[in-house]
Amino acid sequence: MLTTQLWIEFKRAITIKNILIWLSIITLIPLVSFYPIREGYMFFKSVEVFQEMVGRIIPLIFPVLVIIIYLPNFLQEQKNNFITYTRPRVPLGIYILSKGIINAFLTGFTILLMMFFSFTFAVFIEPHYLNIIEYSPIVRGNHYSSVTFSQLLKYGDLTYGIVYSLWVAINAVIYSTIAFLLMLIIRLPFVALSAPFLFYHIFNFVVGVFGIARFSPISTIFPFNIEQQPLWTVLVPFTFLLIVLCILYFIVTRNKEGWMI
Repeated sequence: MLTTQLWIEFKRAITIKNILIWLSIITLIPLVSFYPIREGYMFFKSVEVFQEMVGRIIPLIFPVLVIIIYLPNFLQEQKNNFITYTRPRVPLGIYILSKGIINAFLTGFTILLMMFFSFTFAVFIEPHYLNIIEYSPIVRGNHYSSVTFSQLLKYGDLTYGIVYSLWVAINAVIYSTIAFLLMLIIRLPFVALSAPFLFYHIFNFVVGVFGIARFSPISTIFPFNIEQQPLWTVLVPFTFLLIVLCILYFIVTRNKEGWMI
């Protein structure tokens, strides 16, 4: 029954409006991010262009992106009491689980494609076909500044691009799933949808105040504003988010009677 419901929810999510939103996230945002850096910057390698592209606009709007991919659909069903009418046909637990899985899949997949399109454009398309960026030769006195995840470049640019894109996508899934679970237990949808955004930016501010910016969400998901850190540092806020997610999941599954449906 779960497989059938997943397919139904997937088809229900495939609308012209959603497809346009997803395509805009995947292609338009990276291209808009590229436009300001096309001139006036000194780059030595194409991977630097990628890092500059995804290190400007995307980190600021990341928590917004992860909640607009699918959760507005669920919010609309909540407002219209659509879920109540499905209860005679589909067990509520199966229905909500399918919603959560589709939310996680579509969010993760869309963000993954956005990141990998950015990488492909900066590293392969632009230098080989467009030649907009003028690269500076690496000479004594000039050097390529490494950032976190640059450790993976020794395995090849493509490996770096894939692994890093997956990392951002996994974080997107965590944030969107937390918002989804909050929508089930908080009466005000706006509060539930705002919680990931508020945590993301407030936590950035707090760790900055305490002088441990290397553990901020921005510096661990988009680590282009600080020098290279050991890879284990990115797991600190990620582990905290996983703990929050597990606690929320426990609360939601133990309080089915109180779901906001």
